Amino acid sequence: MILSLSLALTSTLPAVAPVVDWPKFQGPNGDGTGSLVSDEFDWSEGGPEILWTLEIGGGYGGTAIEGGEVFFLDREAGEADILRCLDLETGEQKWSAGYPAPGRLNFPGSRTVPTVVGRHVYTAGGFGHVTCFDRETHEIVWQHDLEEVYGGLLPMFGWSAAPLVVGDLVITTPLGEEVGLVAFDRESGDEEWIVEGIGFSHSTPVLLELFGESQVVFLSTSYQTSGQDAAAPLQVSSFDPDDGTLLWRHETELSRLPIPGPVKVADNRLFLTGGYRGGSTLLEITKDGDDYGFEELFHIERGAQIHQPILVDEHIYVLVNENWNDSRSRRKEGGLLCLSQEGEEVWRTGNEPNFGRGNMIYAGGYLLIQDGNNGVLRVVEPTTAGFELVAEANVFEMDDERDKQMWAPMSLSQGLLVMRSQDEMRCVRL
Repeated sequence: MILSLSLALTSTLPAVAPVVDWPKFQGPNGDGTGSLVSDEFDWSEGGPEILWTLEIGGGYGGTAIEGGEVFFLDREAGEADILRCLDLETGEQKWSAGYPAPGRLNFPGSRTVPTVVGRHVYTAGGFGHVTCFDRETHEIVWQHDLEEVYGGLLPMFGWSAAPLVVGDLVITTPLGEEVGLVAFDRESGDEEWIVEGIGFSHSTPVLLELFGESQVVFLSTSYQTSGQDAAAPLQVSSFDPDDGTLLWRHETELSRLPIPGPVKVADNRLFLTGGYRGGSTLLEITKDGDDYGFEELFHIERGAQIHQPILVDEHIYVLVNENWNDSRSRRKEGGLLCLSQEGEEVWRTGNEPNFGRGNMIYAGGYLLIQDGNNGVLRVVEPTTAGFELVAEANVFEMDDERDKQMWAPMSLSQGLLVMRSQDEMRCVRL
């Protein structure tokens, strides 16, 4: 009787959604996807609840969320990098720790998203400091200066690659003449392997499963990066994450300033995109033994300058906004693009809405998009039938569409969305 009653009570309990955190750049799977606890967006009266607001310094670095804590690498202008830990529910700072990092960057402020694994937080600062922090003691466990130790050359806008943790390794990007990538033991900080110089980049290495193998794929260019609107030779390189061995390399013409990483759209296909008039390419890879072959299935002139596209049901959604179409007279050339894997433009929003150089997350069957100009949050249903706006909210209460450089990536956990502008961070309850 007791057992029967227990089973009856259990069957009537509501299902509890699993907690999916956002512990690194591009979320738990590294592809910009997460989960929602609800798919109801009734924002007709006053918009969604703003759980908390925090004044912060300027910058472009996003947040990681793990275990009810929010982590972001802040910057004390001209002086230091500071890791801050906030309570997800209240926004109150729980602790902070930092290190001296004097100097000023083009576009001042933070750059990257921390990577959280267990009791450690890994960060990469704009001046090339790769650091492991202890969440319990709040102290630095180890640190490497990529410029001083590996001859790293300061990229145009500062080091911008988030730390990539693969197993027991932390992989990052010195971008020096002799050392392109380096892997450290994530506990001790000891060097495990290095890759020879591979040019310049602002992109983050990504871990992909191709041909049944884990591969670290990275985009770089031999051209010194610049803001010039012109395509340039771009290298797509793949490495064995265990020892850094080069598996394959392909050169194409794309952005002269790589920022978005490659997007896997099939087991042997990568979608590559970039700004500065570099456009986008779908690359197909074949393998015969140890030999790899490459075919560029299509190339289009539109590309995403800052943020990675997202694959949904065989279609690629790309925010094709960049410098050349940033002016009001050209915004109709940008917007959110729904692209087939045959290179066909299914639909594109142009300037209605444009979204600026914002970012997006895919969760619960919806695209959550922060407008890069004014921070407006839009919920979009990805469908080939056309642009379907589900809900929108002026989270930061901006009155115009001039570019406020709200380009930092968002993070999502437990139905709470963390967004930032150049002077505020806000947590939205979805």
